[in-house]
Amino acid sequence: MSDSLTAPPRHSRGDALPAPETGRKDSHPTAVLLVLALSTFAIVVMQSLVMPILPSLAASLNVSTADVSWVVTVNLLSAAVFTPILGSLGDALGRKRVLMVTLALVTLGSVLAASSHMMGLVLAGRALQGMGFAAMPLAIGIVRDIFPPNRVPSSIALLSALTGIGAGAGLLVSGLLVKADVTAQGMFWISAAATAVGLLGVVTLIRLKETATKFSIDVWGALTLSAGLVCIVLGINRGPSWGWDSGRVLGLFAGGLVLLAVWIFVENKVRVPLVDMKMMRNKVVLGTNLTAFLAGAGMFGAMVLILQYVQTPSRVGYGFGADALGAGLTLAPLTAGTLIAAVLVSALIRRVGPKWPLALGMVVATATFAYLALFHAEHWQFYIATGLLGLGLGLAMGAMPTLLNTAVAAEKTSIANSVNSTLRSVGGSIGTAVATAIITSNTIPGTPLPTVDAYVDAFLVAGAICVLAVIAAVIVPYRHRHAVAARARIVEGTVHGAGQPAVVTVTAHRADGSVAASTTAAEDGHYRLDAVPTEPVTLVAAEHPVVNQTVTVGVGVNEEHDIAVRRTHS
Repeated sequence: MSDSLTAPPRHSRGDALPAPETGRKDSHPTAVLLVLALSTFAIVVMQSLVMPILPSLAASLNVSTADVSWVVTVNLLSAAVFTPILGSLGDALGRKRVLMVTLALVTLGSVLAASSHMMGLVLAGRALQGMGFAAMPLAIGIVRDIFPPNRVPSSIALLSALTGIGAGAGLLVSGLLVKADVTAQGMFWISAAATAVGLLGVVTLIRLKETATKFSIDVWGALTLSAGLVCIVLGINRGPSWGWDSGRVLGLFAGGLVLLAVWIFVENKVRVPLVDMKMMRNKVVLGTNLTAFLAGAGMFGAMVLILQYVQTPSRVGYGFGADALGAGLTLAPLTAGTLIAAVLVSALIRRVGPKWPLALGMVVATATFAYLALFHAEHWQFYIATGLLGLGLGLAMGAMPTLLNTAVAAEKTSIANSVNSTLRSVGGSIGTAVATAIITSNTIPGTPLPTVDAYVDAFLVAGAICVLAVIAAVIVPYRHRHAVAARARIVEGTVHGAGQPAVVTVTAHRADGSVAASTTAAEDGHYRLDAVPTEPVTLVAAEHPVVNQTVTVGVGVNEEHDIAVRRTHS
């Protein structure tokens, strides 16, 4: 005698539609992660690669040092404008589709910058490259779509860690290429090749079934947000050269604040906003975004301080006279620290949730700046500091997307992370401007070089900003136990056709074969599985001692599944 089991699902509580299909069965998660890691890493490296080569780029374009700085400014402006827009498009039209378009445009931008010796075309290329900042939020959304929930935090932590790793690696790679006499245009060709390989991988290895939703373009929301961010970022970036009290800079700040206020008003009025203001007012989202802004202001500005300090000629009483390669090597421990943190943060998230690793990362960053304020006389002390900074950066950046994702629906993952990324970048721009203002306000007489005390003051200010980030992270109203409970569901139903008397057990198995929940059916056949994770599980009904066939239960709300046992005799 053998028993077989069938179970057409019956969704309860008004949920008539089955869970949406994803690319989970078609895409190999490890291959997907490698492709996304390559794509995002190449883009982050590309952004920092250009910093050490600005003087040579100015010479090749026949422009002044002041003019060539627009190569950086245009890139930041493009990132501020397009990151939230592309994130919103990804949620509506399909994240893989928008990621492919993004990588194609970034590759085109690199080719344009590499093949042109005209400043205007290079700036156009850098604007296209700036769109690449949207790749990370789109990648996070793809991970959440494809990966089993138990692998999502660790995979997102790895991708987020690439933000810190790429920043340090870009400077190191740039230094090595300069030593090898590779021109600025040659570096742009290398960037184009890297993103082209990433694009090929996305096209061939990510198989994600996506259906575009009805989407209406929030034109006024896009215009007001873009214009407001451009004014703010441009004012911050140009403040040191135009003067912080100049009419142009003050006008940009005032105009930016007005435009952002208008944007918030528009988003609260339109039927389909670019950014859901209700989502943004969620206390977890609000707290995470505030922490992101402060983390960017505290940590990213400090990298500029470290690079300038170690490159200062030692004849002035401090500094080590490092060249571009030496400065990049000083940031090498940051890469190691970030990788270690990426491993630690996923384990910490499983045990205590993402809130406390975020707070711990900011505590480590605070300690790093306190250390630098006290110990900065020897070059090796900066290697320790950058390693600690990488550890703090990896913990904070690795935990932040997971914390954010606990408070937003899956279909809004990319736009939520895009806004978070934009705030972090704007915070980094402000932190860099503040650090620059501090060190340029106290210079060695007769030279443009800052005093060592100016650097100490800047390190202390960066540390103080990180303290504020610690406070912001701690007060985020996230409770891990409640969040875990919220991610569970109830699966119940009735087993029909079992022999009488019979003992029937119903067990839910995860994709890796481990048991998620188990119960024994009542005499009337009714069973109830509590705390079933919201991931694809397989129900196994066993009429002892015979084990029956299985039925797959998709992700969804609380569900009812009746199990019909058909008996055959042999």
